[in-house]
Amino acid sequence: MKGFSNGLKWTTAAVLFVSMTAAPAFAAKTTPATDKKTDVPAVPRAIPDLIPYHKFDPPTSKMFDINNLNITGDIRVRPEFRNNTAFGTGGSIAVGANPSSTSQNNDFFVQQWVRLGFHYTISPDVVFFFQPQYSKNWGDASPAAGAGDPNASNGEGNDIFARQAFMLIRNFGVKNLTAKIGRQLVVWGNHRMFGHFDWNNVGWAFDGASLHYTVNPNISVETAWLRVREGECAGSGAGSCTGSAVTTGGGVPTGSGTAGDANIIFVRAPMKFAGVVLEPTWIWHDSGTGGALSGARPSNQSRHTIGGRVTTTQAISKVRVDVTGEGYYQFGEIGAPGLARLQDIEAYALHFDGGITLPVPMQPRIGGEFNIASGSSDANSCSTGTGTVANGGCNSDWRGFDQLFPTNHIHFGYMDRMAWKNMIHFAAGLQLRPTADSHLEITGHKFYLNETNDNWYQATQTVYITSPAGNQEDDLGSEIDVVYTMFFTPGNHVAWQIGGGVFFPGDFIDDNPQSGFNNVGVGNESWGYTQLWINW
Repeated sequence: MKGFSNGLKWTTAAVLFVSMTAAPAFAAKTTPATDKKTDVPAVPRAIPDLIPYHKFDPPTSKMFDINNLNITGDIRVRPEFRNNTAFGTGGSIAVGANPSSTSQNNDFFVQQWVRLGFHYTISPDVVFFFQPQYSKNWGDASPAAGAGDPNASNGEGNDIFARQAFMLIRNFGVKNLTAKIGRQLVVWGNHRMFGHFDWNNVGWAFDGASLHYTVNPNISVETAWLRVREGECAGSGAGSCTGSAVTTGGGVPTGSGTAGDANIIFVRAPMKFAGVVLEPTWIWHDSGTGGALSGARPSNQSRHTIGGRVTTTQAISKVRVDVTGEGYYQFGEIGAPGLARLQDIEAYALHFDGGITLPVPMQPRIGGEFNIASGSSDANSCSTGTGTVANGGCNSDWRGFDQLFPTNHIHFGYMDRMAWKNMIHFAAGLQLRPTADSHLEITGHKFYLNETNDNWYQATQTVYITSPAGNQEDDLGSEIDVVYTMFFTPGNHVAWQIGGGVFFPGDFIDDNPQSGFNNVGVGNESWGYTQLWINW
C-alpha cells in the first residue's frame, strides 16, 4: 500500500509538471475547432469559442439568417366558476362534519396565458427552440409555484418562465436518430400517461434528454431520461447546486449526491400495421414529487410500468368505427426510514373506448368507454413522513396506480373530479358538427371507487375527498358535461368555447353511514367556463 501511495504521488507530480511547462504553448494557440487540429485551447465555457463573450457590445453571429427564424404564438383568456366545491364536505367525510355554507367554497376566477415560440434552424439537422410563457390569474399580484409543472419552481404559476427550451439534433451520430436535449414536452397517444396538460394555466414540461430513432416509416423507438426533481437544488436557484448532503421530507432519506432526486426513464416503440397502431411501453421512476406515503405519489419508491396502447379506425359501409384499448401494470418497491417493511407495488389500470361516426349531416359520433384503476387499502393507514406505521401496520402490497403526468381534463369528465387511480368509470357521449365551423359534445359519466378504504382522487391525482375509516360506499356519483366550440378563421386560428357541467353526488357523499350526512345540506357541484383562444 505504501508503494502504491508513493507511485501515485510521483505520477501526480509528473503530470502537473508536464502540464505547467506545456501550458504557455497551449495558451498561445488560438485556432478554433473548425479544422482537423487537435490542439484546441481551453476556453472559459469549455467549448470552442466561435462566438466570443462580449466585453461591452453584445455579440452578433454571421450565421444568423432571418429566413431561418420562425415565430409562433398563443394567447388564451378563460373566466371560470365553480359552485359547492366538494359538495360542502370540506374535503373529508367524518362523523359530525355535516355540510355547511362555510365549506361550500364557491369560486370565480379568470386565467390568462401568452406564449411565443422561437424556432431557429441552424442547419438542416440542428434546431434551436425557445418558448417563454406568461401565466396570470387576473388580480393575483404575487408569483406562486405552478402546480402544473413537475418542477413547480420559479413562480411559474403567475410569472414569465420557460415552457420549452431545447436543442434538436437530427442524424445524431447515426442516420435517422434524433436527439432532443433540454426543457421539452412529452406527449403520448391520448395523453393518459404523458400529456401537455394545456387546460392548466401552466401545463406539464420536463427537463431531460430524449432520443427518437426511425426504423422505417411504420416503426420507431423512443427513449428518454427526465429529471423531475433535483433535491440538491431545492430552493437554491439556478447555478447554486452544491451537491452536498441534504435532508428532505416525505420519507426520502438523508444522503449525498442523489438526496431528494426524482427521475423517469422510459422506452417506447410506436408502430403501425394494417391500420392498427401499437405503442408498447416500459417506464421506470423513483422517489416522488412530494408528500408522505398517503399522498398522491409515494416517495422513496422504485416503480416499473409495463403496458401500452392499441388503436384503430376502420370504415365499414361508410360508417367510421374507432376502437382504443390501453393498459398498464406496475411493480416495484416502496420503502422509508422506520417503516416496518418494504411494500411491493402491484397496481394496474385499463381503458377501453369505441365509437361510430355516421355518414349523415353533422357527422354524429356515438361512443362509450370504460376505465378502471387499482387503489390501495393502505392509503389511509400507512405513514412514512415520521417513519411510523399507523392503524395496525401496512400490508405487503401497495396497489395505488400512479398515472404520472397526463392531460386528465380530456378524460373522466371535464369537471376534473377523477384521476385514473382507485376508480371505476363508465361514460357515453354524443359528438357532432352543427356547422363546418363548430363542434358540440354532450357526455355522461358514472364513477365508483375501486377500493373503498382508499380515497377519491381528482384529476391532479391529489386527494379530492378523504374516505372515512371503515367506509363501505363506492358510488361516487355522476356527471354531465356540455361543450360547444366555434372556429372563426381558416385554419382554426381563432376559437371560442363555452362549456359546463354538473356533478350529482352518490351514496359515498349523501348517504354514507360514516358521515351522518343523510342528504342533509348536500347539493350538486356545478362548473362552467368560456374561453377565447388565438394561435398562429
